Amino acid sequence: CAALTGGKLPGLPLIEAIAVAKVKAVEDSIAICHRLQQEVGSYALMVGSGFENIDFLTCCKFAEGDSRVLMTKMARDRLKVFERKQKHTDRSMWDSETSMCGELAACIASDTRTAGGDQQKAWDENWEDVYALAGCVMDSTREAFMAGAH
Repeated sequence: CAALTGGKLPGLPLIEAIAVAKVKAVEDSIAICHRLQQEVGSYALMVGSGFENIDFLTCCKFAEGDSRVLMTKMARDRLKVFERKQKHTDRSMWDSETSMCGELAACIASDTRTAGGDQQKAWDENWEDVYALAGCVMDSTREAFMAGAH
């Protein structure tokens, strides 16, 4: 990457792609290894099976920033873009990611009112939708980055 070899910060698309790669690589590896452990059964408990090093993946999940923190940052950043640029546009033109932003923004606004103005509490109460939006953002970021890699 020219930015990195030139001692400059990379552009936002590369920064976002790196964050997505970090989260997806670790989370997918943990999930796949867990499924594999279930398939091989007690063999996974044996010394020399390779599974004795699986805790390394858990360490990776928290190294360089907790995957969940990165995901909530992705969702927060996407929601900010929605609020600034898309909130008042024609809903019939929204893609699924933008629709998720609209629904989450509405829920947070409503929950903020019922929580006495506490936006953080409203955000926390909608954690499942926050992570769903982050998943959608990661999918679209990966697709966009890979489309430009050809």
